[in-house]
Parts: sequence; C-alpha cells; structure tokens
Amino acid sequence: MGSNIGLGVLGAGLGAGLMFLMDPQLGRRRRALLRDKAVSYSRQTRAAVDKTRRDIRNRTYGTVVSIKSGHVRNVRPSILNANWPPATRLAVGVAGCAMAVTGLAKGGLLGSIIGAIGIGSIGVAVTNASLRNTLSHSASAPEARIRSAA
Repeated sequence: MGSNIGLGVLGAGLGAGLMFLMDPQLGRRRRALLRDKAVSYSRQTRAAVDKTRRDIRNRTYGTVVSIKSGHVRNVRPSILNANWPPATRLAVGVAGCAMAVTGLAKGGLLGSIIGAIGIGSIGVAVTNASLRNTLSHSASAPEARIRSAA
C-alpha cells in the first residue's frame, strides 16, 4: 500500500513537471531557461574541477621540491591558513561527508557527535569561512550589542 502512494506521488510530480515544461504558451521559454541554467552550471563545475586539479598538481609539485631541497621545516600545512585552497576544501568536504554518513550509520550519542563534526566540516569547506574568525565574531557580537544599546 505504501509503495502505491509513493508511486502515485512520483507520477503526479512527473506529470506536473511535464505540464510545466510543455505548456504551449510559456513552455519554450521555460525549456530555454532550464537549458541555459544547465549549460551555466556545467561550465562552472568544469571550471571548479579544473581549478582544483591545477591546485592539487601545483601543491604536490611544490611539496616534492621543498622535500628534495631540504626545506621541510618551512612547509606550513594549508589547513592552518585562514582561507583554504580548493584542494584542502575538497579534502575536508569529502572527509566531512564520510563522517556525517558514519555518524548517521552508527547512531546514538557518539554517532550524533561524529555526524555533527562532519556537517560542521562540510559547512566550513563549502563557505571557506575561517573558524577562528567565525568564533571570535560570534563571541564579540553580544558585547557590541550591549555597547550600542548603552
């Protein structure tokens, strides 16, 4: 019984979507907008993937050169920077997704903690917001409100 309701909702949604796109008056415009959006997102995705690929390649080359030259002590991990490069953001985002899924599968208090850390990691990777700046901004915000009210 439950699967029949789900199939009915899916069929109704599919039918409504087809009606929306095949409308004789505005359907052509809607299809063109949808096509333009898809092309735009495709280009943006290709550009982001290319940028991340080049960044990973250049960082790997730089790390190998610094190791060969003996300047290993001067290498600073990019995760300690205020703004992360695309390669670091990708790695932290993937790790956050894995932690969120692991936390969901594990369940309980420990799973909730792991999932929350994973979701936080995804948020930081997506927004590229400095955790230190975010925490200091949120800590100083109530003081600023008190000063402005006085």
